[in-house]
Order: sequence, then C-alpha cells, then structure tokens
Amino acid sequence: MKKMSNSQRNSVSENKKFLVFAALGLFLIVFGFYFSPSFEQLISGYLIILSHPSLLEFDSFAHVGHFGSSFLNSGLLLLCVLLVYKLTNTKLQGGQIAAAMMVVGFAFYGKNPVNVWFPVIGVLGYAAWQKRPLSTATATAFFSTTLSPVFSVLAFGTPSLQPFSPQAYFLGAFFGIFGGILVGFLADILPNMHRGYILFNTGYAAGFAGIFITALLRAFNLGHDQFPYQASDFVSGANLTLSAALIIMFLYLIVAGFILGGGSEIGKMIWFRSKGGSYVEKFGFAPCLINMGILGIISTAYVFLVGGQINGCIFACIWTAAGFASNGLTVRTFLPAMAGVFIAAFITGGVAGMVAGNGFLDPALAKVAARSMILAAVFSCGIAPVAGEHGMFAGLFVGAAHSILVTNTSAFHTWMSLYNNGLSLGIIATLLYPIYSRWGIRKGTASSASP
Repeated sequence: MKKMSNSQRNSVSENKKFLVFAALGLFLIVFGFYFSPSFEQLISGYLIILSHPSLLEFDSFAHVGHFGSSFLNSGLLLLCVLLVYKLTNTKLQGGQIAAAMMVVGFAFYGKNPVNVWFPVIGVLGYAAWQKRPLSTATATAFFSTTLSPVFSVLAFGTPSLQPFSPQAYFLGAFFGIFGGILVGFLADILPNMHRGYILFNTGYAAGFAGIFITALLRAFNLGHDQFPYQASDFVSGANLTLSAALIIMFLYLIVAGFILGGGSEIGKMIWFRSKGGSYVEKFGFAPCLINMGILGIISTAYVFLVGGQINGCIFACIWTAAGFASNGLTVRTFLPAMAGVFIAAFITGGVAGMVAGNGFLDPALAKVAARSMILAAVFSCGIAPVAGEHGMFAGLFVGAAHSILVTNTSAFHTWMSLYNNGLSLGIIATLLYPIYSRWGIRKGTASSASP
C-alpha cells in the first residue's frame, strides 16, 4: 500500500478552508460593530478610510478616532479576497493564505475596497496576456495591493491635482493598474536575483515598481515628497484592547486547526527548517492554522516584551507573520532574524545615545521599542529562508542588516509601497547571496512558490 503524505493525512476540503477564513472575516466585522460607538460613526469612519491618501504608515485607528471602522474594513476586504479566489477557482495553498492575511493586516494600514482593485487588475491582466490561468496569479495580485496607495494618493492627496476630480480618479486608476502590471512582470524575474531567500518576493517587486512610478510621477509634476505623519498620528495606550482582539482571533485559528486534525503534525512543523514553500502542501491545512495562531501570538508578545505600542501598522506586521506561517515560516526560522533586529537596534540605539551624551541603556531600549524597529523585527519573517537554509547565525546577521537598511528605503518610493520591509529584505538577500550561500552546508534553489 502506498504511504500517505502528511498533507494527505491532514486533507481538508476547499470548502472547509474557505469557511474557516470566511468565519475569520465575520469575526473582524463583529469586532467592527463592537468597537464602534454607533452605526453612524462606524460608517462615517469607514468613509474616512476609503477617501484617505493611505500612504505608508497610515494608522487607520488613529485617523478614524475609534477602532470599529478599521475592523470592518479588514473583514470586508478578507471576504472580497475569498470571493475572487472562488470566482477564479483558486485553491487555498500557502501563498494564497499569506496573501489574504496580508490584506487582513494592511487593511489597518492603507488598504481598502476602493484602492486595492487597480493593482489586482494590473496583475491579472498581465497574467491573461501571458495566457496563464488567473488562479495562478491571484496570490501575486493580492500581494501587489502593496501599491494600493498609488490610486489613493493621486485621487485624494497629490498637491498638483484637484482631489476627488475626474482627472485625479483617472490618473490614480491608470498608475495603479500600471503598477500592477509592473509587479506581475517583476515578480516573475526577481527570484533569479534573490534565489528564493525572501518570502516577500512581490514586496521586493513592488518596491522597484514604486520607485519607477515615483520617478515617472515626478517627471510629470504629479509626485509628492512630504511624509505626512507624525508620532501623534498613531494610536497609543490601547495595547490591552487591541492585543485581546488579536489573541482571540489567533486562538480561533489554533482551535480550528485542532478540530480539523492538525495536532499530530504541529510539533514537527514548529521546529521545521527549510528554505520555504507552501506548508499546506507539506503538512496539511490544519497544522498551518495552528502554526499561524502560534506565530501571531509570538509576534504580539514581542511588542509587549519590548514595550511597544500596538496600532494599525503593528497589526499589519503581526498578520503578515501569521499568514506566512502557512508559506515558509516557522518558529525556528523566524526567531533568529527577529533576534538579529533586536540586537542591532539595541546596540545602535545605545551607541547613538552615547554619542549624543545621553548614556547607553535608555536610548537602546527606546530604539528597540520604536515603531520602526518593531515593524522591522516582525517583518523580518520575510528573510526566514536564510535561517532555514544556513542556520541561526546567518538569520541573525540578515536580521541585523535589515534593521539598519529598512529605515532608509521608504523615501525611494515616497512611501507609496506598503511593503517597504519587502524592498529592504530583497536588497539584502540579493547583495548578500554570494556571501551566505557559502556559509551553509546545504545549498538551495529559488522557489517558484515564493509570493
């Protein structure tokens, strides 16, 4: 008798997979009503989200004034993603789940049902032109919504255009679709540069697309240069409330995973070390749900341990880590890169404090708790294949490099690509590949499954 694989033993029907995530979308919508002062304020807050320029680091919690509209936005977007997957006969494998969870997270951080469709149309249009089944491109399409702010900035916030005018809408739609086409093209070729050593391949592609679009817009005097957000634009003091919502949803995923029979494989999966790929195919859907919940809780706990503030930006990175727990990320490959960011931030912050005459420890702890460094630490999950292929110390090294580079890359695309960490990680993986490819005992090849 032929031996069954882990994924076959833990097989879950596509309908059940969709139901698990549809229920998560409903959870988010229920939270939206729970956290909203009234239905009128829920809708008025949602209109603020839909009509905001939505540049990188737009914290919808703070800009709306309550949490309800942001949760509503996230839940509705997840249901939209699932609907597109259904219409295109897309199966929920690792990449598709990761893309959906990034939409869930970045719904608190710049994405909404108005601006996401233009890059999606661009990617799917490129796939159709290449005569590929749309189901093979839907994950990339929703990863490409990192460029959603392209539409929102041009339609609602570029100084040289009249906001909400037909010309602004047209240019926003045009460049949003154009950005999607660029991402579709670049996402096919960039794995040859980073050899599959980042999970955020589309984020890397979108970073380059954002740089080119920024230059093009500036050439036509349509660009923007002012970073519009200050520290006061991010919600603070709500750690217990927001973390409780996160923990409830992650516990839901864990419980669902155990109910669907994933408990027998999760022990192997947590400590599994590899270069990446869809874990739904390798371990099964149910263990991936448990792994998603565990990594989501670990990411949330990290914010508490370093003394950070949970806000819309932090929601985005936490849901990203949870999503990629189905597509290349485990505890064993995540923690080294996260630790590398922590160590580098602590040392550089302390040394900078000493140079400024402020001592070492307080500036070091302050930098570790800074929003940018928490984002870098949790988003470092995207470089997990390095630790998976070459071990803990290689993971520490690239995490440290990421903490230094990431704060300098958003200006390249003028904050219009939400996956700025993906651009930073892609540059690091490309530049350091000749070095760390010689560190490990095992050699790997680029994974076509990388999103």
